[in-house]
Amino acid sequence: MPLGVGCLLGVAEKAGIPVRFIDEQVENDVLGLVGKYVQQMKKPYIFGFSVLTIALKSAISVSRELKRLYPDSIIIFGGIHPTAMPEEVLSYDHIDIVVRGEAEKILVSLYRRIKEGKDFSDLESISYKRNGQFVHNKMCPIFEDLDILPDYPYHFFPPEHYELGVVITSRGCPHECIFCSNRVITGKKYRFRKAEAVAGDLEILYKKYNKKHITFIDDNLLVDKKRIYLLIDEIKKRGLYGKITFDFQARGDNVNYKLLKDLYEVGFKTMFLGIETSSEKIMRTIKKNETVAQCIEAVRMAKKIGFQVSATFIYGLPGETYLDRLGCVKLSRQLGLDTVRYNNATPYPGTELYKIAKQDGGLHIDGLYENFYSVSTLIENPFRKIPFSYVSKGNTEAQIRRDILFSFFSFYLDIARLKNTIKQPYQGAQWFNRGENLLKILKKISALLFLGLLLPFKFMQLFYYSVIKKETSVSFSYFMNVFRWDSKELKY
Repeated sequence: MPLGVGCLLGVAEKAGIPVRFIDEQVENDVLGLVGKYVQQMKKPYIFGFSVLTIALKSAISVSRELKRLYPDSIIIFGGIHPTAMPEEVLSYDHIDIVVRGEAEKILVSLYRRIKEGKDFSDLESISYKRNGQFVHNKMCPIFEDLDILPDYPYHFFPPEHYELGVVITSRGCPHECIFCSNRVITGKKYRFRKAEAVAGDLEILYKKYNKKHITFIDDNLLVDKKRIYLLIDEIKKRGLYGKITFDFQARGDNVNYKLLKDLYEVGFKTMFLGIETSSEKIMRTIKKNETVAQCIEAVRMAKKIGFQVSATFIYGLPGETYLDRLGCVKLSRQLGLDTVRYNNATPYPGTELYKIAKQDGGLHIDGLYENFYSVSTLIENPFRKIPFSYVSKGNTEAQIRRDILFSFFSFYLDIARLKNTIKQPYQGAQWFNRGENLLKILKKISALLFLGLLLPFKFMQLFYYSVIKKETSVSFSYFMNVFRWDSKELKY
């Protein structure tokens, strides 16, 4: 679900605003749906777009057509990309307003002033054009108390289209990771909802929507240990203990054995870590403010207790070498991780990595950010590559791409692991879920078959360029480690 949009829908609904929601990833005929909705709306029509970087091209195209069809309408862009690049967005003449950062505080006022024909130029957190000049009003203060927001409006999201078993319980992050774009919206100040409110959402999801597994979407659930223990108490008090399982994301430096044991006993079964690199030097470069050693210890503690552990690594970070990347897949196998994702470094606007990429000449923007995929190596057509948005100094795009493919094949060409991933639908719930029932499984068969056809081509390409043409630093003996299903060790 688009959780940020859901928060805004809840605020609008509570204020009595007649709001409609269209998800371009679900609906095929967006303009047709708008045509139906405007018949129930009063002018001036207001069309708001929540825009991620990769979605900018589509948002520009759809909003331009809406302005053509309804020339008196007001077009508003918000979300991560417009917040980071308001002038770029406003350079399109048909876009009237950009809302920067968290929008809940000004949403209702902005709506009412537009509808009543009143001036809105003094509202905080908005950007607009006046006499050909860009105007950026100061940001409104962040939400200190998330509990004043209305309950999350799950009813806006049909279960046949969305996985409803998710909650978000906090905003903000006090850390400085150079690749993270979330702080563009939420800021650095960490805020969280009370345990009672969170447990209330869990109860709704279990009793109303029959959700027996729930994912905590927080960037880092465990920042405040006191509130976690209050949540554990609430889960037990409400009789949810033993009825729901959970997965969550944490940092290696925020866990300890007792906390993990207590979480496991109340139903938290899967932990997700952004380990990112096998190199302590790179860990300092990306300003994670934790160490690889802390991540390793966190995984070992979690596995000892019984957790399924998922992780991500980022390839192509500044200062990284191919040995650092090979160290990541080696670490993945040595730690016995259950699911792993190997991403290519993507310099999203608003991040420090974006500034670094511009400075070192490694930034490449294809069209309207159409290549800003962190998983492009896995999803791209093997015969038509998606160019990387960033290639760090001392590396080549081809080398990074092949190291990513090698890592995926090396980790996942394991019969036992593949069987468990399919057999246990929530083992990799952060990024893969086979579905809860037969209908959902059947819906995914065509996509899985397509992926199944692509992967052999990718594997043969990897073998050809790495072993036969020797265009990478992977030796034949190292490459053959892909097939050593009985060993967690890799030698190079």
